[in-house]
Amino acid sequence: MAEEEFSPTDVVLARRRIQNHILKTPLIFSHALSKLLKLPVYLKMECWQLTGSFKVRGAFSWILNFLESHEQGPLVTASSGNHGIALSYAVFTLGNSLKVRVYSPESAEACKVQKMRELKAEVVLKGKTFLEAYDSAMEYVKERDSFYVHSHAHPWTIAGQGTIALEILEDLPSLERIIVPIGGGGLISGISSVIKALSPKVEVIGVEPEAAPGAFLSLRDGVPRERIELRPTIADGLSGGFSPLPFRISHNLIDRVVLVSEEEIMEAMRVFEREEQVIVEGAAAVTLAALLFKKVNPEKKKTVLVLTGRNISAEKFNLIMAGGQNA
Repeated sequence: MAEEEFSPTDVVLARRRIQNHILKTPLIFSHALSKLLKLPVYLKMECWQLTGSFKVRGAFSWILNFLESHEQGPLVTASSGNHGIALSYAVFTLGNSLKVRVYSPESAEACKVQKMRELKAEVVLKGKTFLEAYDSAMEYVKERDSFYVHSHAHPWTIAGQGTIALEILEDLPSLERIIVPIGGGGLISGISSVIKALSPKVEVIGVEPEAAPGAFLSLRDGVPRERIELRPTIADGLSGGFSPLPFRISHNLIDRVVLVSEEEIMEAMRVFEREEQVIVEGAAAVTLAALLFKKVNPEKKKTVLVLTGRNISAEKFNLIMAGGQNA
């Protein structure tokens, strides 16, 4: 598959390829959140996925495709944590001897770095933001005989992430709205391609932190805004711009992108814990934040929130639960 090619059919093929390596996560009706928000709310529990995030879907999709035509790497990627964990886990569990080198920003969660190293990845902390870590990774690839594994801007990865939408539509055919976190755009491009192909009336809404509004700016300006100014955010998994391939796939499929503040994200994390006793990281909580703070029309549509991950340190989570600020 050429890197510029992608269709919903690729998602169906990816599901067949990865289904024995991942969990089909539950779609749960949240009585508590439905009562609080006065609309039917369902939670897609990717925070319960293997490795603690949805990223393992794209990682297995990429690596299994790769192994069909290559015998060895090494593999290089850039990640704030979850993609690096997922890629390392995929290689480790397949029993493959491929070497994995992950470039992460210096601000990466210590617990995520530890997980990558436990899975035998070489982790290089470089730069203050994801984009700086990404540039360092690409420089390394140019200098070495290695393969870059993109976290969100490769069709194999996007196809894996899109399998979430197939599961949701199977479990809730009457779905009316889906709210999806956006980082680089791989998740929402995969999900929106499936949703709009199979249920075109379903509303697709993306959410980003105000600190990293790449998709918001891209849809506003009509061009992919990958290189943007990034500020620190508790939703570190969403810290990046909107890449060209996800933009091409999804810019006509996403109905709206909204932004949420740091305090709104942290309050949503508290509400998840208080109302559903669910631990999520900031990147997953943006979906609820958009509803709590009226960034999304509160009409009574059957709404799915994609809870993308749970990888956050106990210390940081407990600080947020106590009302503290992200350091």
